[in-house]
Order: sequence, then structure tokens, then C-alpha cells
Amino acid sequence: MFILLFSAVIPAVLLMIWIYKWDQLHPEPKRHVLRLFVMGALVPLPAALIERHLLITKALSPNPQSLVGILLTAFFVAGAVEELLKALFFYKGIYRHREFDEPIDGVVYAVAVSLGFAMVENILYVSSYGLATAFLRSVTAIPGHMFFGIIMGYYFSRAKMGRSRLSAAFAIPAFFHGVYDSFAMSDGFRANVALLVYLLILLFFSLNIISRLKRMVIN
Repeated sequence: MFILLFSAVIPAVLLMIWIYKWDQLHPEPKRHVLRLFVMGALVPLPAALIERHLLITKALSPNPQSLVGILLTAFFVAGAVEELLKALFFYKGIYRHREFDEPIDGVVYAVAVSLGFAMVENILYVSSYGLATAFLRSVTAIPGHMFFGIIMGYYFSRAKMGRSRLSAAFAIPAFFHGVYDSFAMSDGFRANVALLVYLLILLFFSLNIISRLKRMVIN
């Protein structure tokens, strides 16, 4: 049981440390990063309740296994619900705080929320399906949530600087998450290849975002 728990927790923790080290000039207080991580860990419960309600009542699609059902579930159940809740926790937890004073801070805090969520979700999956699932999710779902967090943090920072609408920080990560789940929920070799290619695209996109934010300043 300890091995399963360790394998579920360590990927999120290592990725959080990696992202934290990008903020080298004025690192964020660890207590605030931990607080946002814990807040993210609370998101799976309300997310699961809302998603379960939408799926059971078939509010979006009478046949969730069809192509239309997969797309609706990916974008408007998993993607929208999870990212909107994470963004709400970010907004309530740190957006107006004085410590959010550099563009890269948005990434650090948004990733903390996202990886807190990912860690708890991973514990639930790994405890049900075992070590093979832990390995698979460590290279797919966990990095995926980190990438969505980087995108979210980027748009929160842009909103803080007055360069984009605040709504973009809620909507755009949900779209990227929906694309991810569309591939993840589809069966077949092509869908798996598409998912891996998409993760590589998100990786390069995220590194570009971090590089760009480190050169920006919040007035």
C-alpha cells in the first residue's frame, strides 16, 4: 500500500519542485505555494460530484460512448468542470494577494493548484488500478495537469497586467484540457499517438510561456 501511495504522490511533488525552481529571482513563499497545493487537493470532491451529476442525468449526451458524447464529456464535463474549479480556487486563494507581483508567480501558483488536484486524483486511480496505472499517469495525466496550470497561470498573469480578459484564465485551460481528454477517452492506436504528440506540443508551448513570463513585469 505504501508503494502505491508513494508512486501516486511523487510525480506531482517532483513536478511542483521543478516548476518552483523556475522562479529564481524572487521565489514565492513556500507556505503560500503549499496552501494553493492543498486548495487544489480539495477540488476533486466538488468536481466529482458535479461531473457525476452531469453524466448520470445525461444532461449533455444520451450516449457518452459516441463521438459526440466523448467530445461533450471531454470539453464540458471533465475539461470545463475541473479547470473552472481550479481557476476559481486560484482566484480566491491568491489572485489579489500582494505576493502575486511577478508574471511567473501566476504559473507557480496555478501549477500548485493543478498538481494538488492531480495528486489526489492520481491516488484514487492508482489505489484502484495499481502500479501500471501509476507509471502511465506519471507521463500523461500528471504532466497534462501541470501544462494546464502553466497555461492558466499565464492568462491570470496577463489579466493582472491588463493584457487580456480574466475570463481567458478560466476558459482557455478548459479548452486545452478538453482536447487532452478527447484523445484520452478515445480507443485505438491513433488516439494514443495523438495524445503523446499533443503532450509534446503542450511541453514546448509551456516552456515558451515560462520563458516569456520571466521577461515580463507586472506594473
